[in-house]
Amino acid sequence: MKVILDTNAALFLWADPSRLSPAARAILEDADNTLLFSQVSTWEICLKHQIGKLPLPEKPGPFIRKRLERDQLVYEPISDDALFASTELPKHHADPFDRLLIATASLLRVPVVTSDPLFKAYPIDVIW
Repeated sequence: MKVILDTNAALFLWADPSRLSPAARAILEDADNTLLFSQVSTWEICLKHQIGKLPLPEKPGPFIRKRLERDQLVYEPISDDALFASTELPKHHADPFDRLLIATASLLRVPVVTSDPLFKAYPIDVIW
């Protein structure tokens, strides 16, 4: 199974796996699954770190790269199609990062692993 991680799920995986739900943990720990990490999450982590809302043990670049490799996450670039689709979504969620993740999940036809209940307002599968 292929899934895409919301930024919060990736950060929980990396910093405090006990914060993952049992269903999310089972998906993330199953070696047969392909775990996608979106470039939009890289952008979100970098910006939140820059403004002081997300302390990290090192700069975002090395922090993210090490964890992508360690956890064998597949990097998913931001596509133009996802950018266009994110602007056409209903306004249930105002966060542009999350809207882009929702659009990406929809285009790729993969579930999103997230604790954010607003994702359920969209026609995508949500795992938590």
